[in-house]
Amino acid sequence: MQLPGDPLLTLANTATYTGAGITNIVQTLTGVLYWVYIDGNSDVVYRKSTDGGRTWAQATVVFAGTATALAIWYDRWSGIASCLNDTASTESVTDDTLYRTIDTESADALSTQTSIFAGLTTAAGGALSITRARGGNVYCATMIDAGAEGGFFRLPNANVPNGAWDAALTTVFEGATSDQVLLLPGWNADNQDVMCVFWDASVEELSLKRYDDSANSWAETSIATGMTDTTAANSFRNMDAFCDLDNSRNVVAAWSATDAANADLRCWVVNDTTITETSTNIVLNSTDDQGLLALSLDILTGDWYAFYAGKSDGSETWGTATNIYFKVSTDDGATWGAETLLSNLASLTKLLNTPPRFSSAFGTPPCAIYYWGGISSAYVIPVLPPRPRTSYQAGVV
Repeated sequence: MQLPGDPLLTLANTATYTGAGITNIVQTLTGVLYWVYIDGNSDVVYRKSTDGGRTWAQATVVFAGTATALAIWYDRWSGIASCLNDTASTESVTDDTLYRTIDTESADALSTQTSIFAGLTTAAGGALSITRARGGNVYCATMIDAGAEGGFFRLPNANVPNGAWDAALTTVFEGATSDQVLLLPGWNADNQDVMCVFWDASVEELSLKRYDDSANSWAETSIATGMTDTTAANSFRNMDAFCDLDNSRNVVAAWSATDAANADLRCWVVNDTTITETSTNIVLNSTDDQGLLALSLDILTGDWYAFYAGKSDGSETWGTATNIYFKVSTDDGATWGAETLLSNLASLTKLLNTPPRFSSAFGTPPCAIYYWGGISSAYVIPVLPPRPRTSYQAGVV
């Protein structure tokens, strides 16, 4: 497993996080890891590991151009019985939002590249998120220049992956420079419905917007007020979620503030009708110098993992030198374990990702840290010792 000081990715492009696109690491059914990112040439590429992150194959190009933002979704996170890695990216030459898939079960075949949205001007600010409904439709929210252009778009299940996207649907995203958008599958009886966790920078509120696919309409419910946003250029992202397929719900968490005294890392369980905050905060009354978030569900044990930057006692320095820490809940967020040091190299950290769903049967779930300082590099560091696995064939581990 690679450690800080042994970078997985070097000379990566800061657009991987400054474009406010929602990315994650993928772990497939066979334990193969995929990391999709924007490289130093501004191309969208991926690298994969077949040995739990110990070694990584060379990069494969998904889109060659000037990418400004990237978002990904893995079909099995929605309970879809396919292994497509759905990618959405924006680029600044034709100012479009583009879609392409990586078929992780068919020799990594790339689909035909299609256009989600044809824009006019890509500028600073905006957001990008993609998800797949449990019924198979793919949805993308794209704002390419702080709300002046973009919208909410659907690729019907019958058209996945090579077909045409529908015209723009109803959207309720204000799209200010600092607004953040996180699309997730919904849990209504209509399995084509989706939901959006929306961070509204103008009123400092986190809300849940539920999309009714058949009516092409949205309904909004407040999650929490007093949520101080942070622009993607400073740190991204400070909210995250995972899908709990067995219990028909999404788990969402977010920092009430970044690099601030008395900040809380709060957590909610969201289903088709309710939003319930867990009885214990992941972090309560931070001393200072904390932020970033990556959530993960171990589908083998049911344990929840929360990764973040900065020690809760304020002894590290945000924006200069923070390590990565994690906590584990074994009781659906009712309690959280001790704050555990994960990295061993305090650094300026801009982006933090982990697989939102993984199985510890394959060994260590990886945590990718995107360091920025002079050059941009990402590192994979171990979380847990490998679990023993039984083999019934001689010589096979």
